[in-house]
Amino acid sequence: MRGGSLVFVLLIPAFVALGHDIYLFYMNFVQTKGLTLDLVLAEFKFSALGFIWTTYDEASYKSMFETTDPETWAQIDYILTFKAVFVALAFAGVVTLLCAVPALFGRGPFSSGEGGGGSGWRLFSKKSGAAQTSFRAGENRNTIDFKRK
Repeated sequence: MRGGSLVFVLLIPAFVALGHDIYLFYMNFVQTKGLTLDLVLAEFKFSALGFIWTTYDEASYKSMFETTDPETWAQIDYILTFKAVFVALAFAGVVTLLCAVPALFGRGPFSSGEGGGGSGWRLFSKKSGAAQTSFRAGENRNTIDFKRK
């Protein structure tokens, strides 16, 4: 998988969370009041992880609350206040960095050469100053000289 497609796959949860927030905003406000910039600035909110959990699976939320000790639940409750879009973006950024930094040094799954074993993306070329391969067929290509008659 190339680097760009990996980043796109990692951004899918952020797109889903943002789409969820836009859907809720549209269903609650735009259908009745119409879309204006003032309405967006006043009423558009990003959903927290806890809101999503309690809205779509309240039984598992209650079960987790009842079976977890209070000290641990306080930490979990703090995490549930984070906005889902930002959590998804942070996850995508961290995983991208974990893959990109080793690739810069020729290591990891996205490096090219002996260490990585693949033809992934690299920021720095191993051949410094060497001629890059062109899009023509092969390295030893014949040039054609056209002469006027």
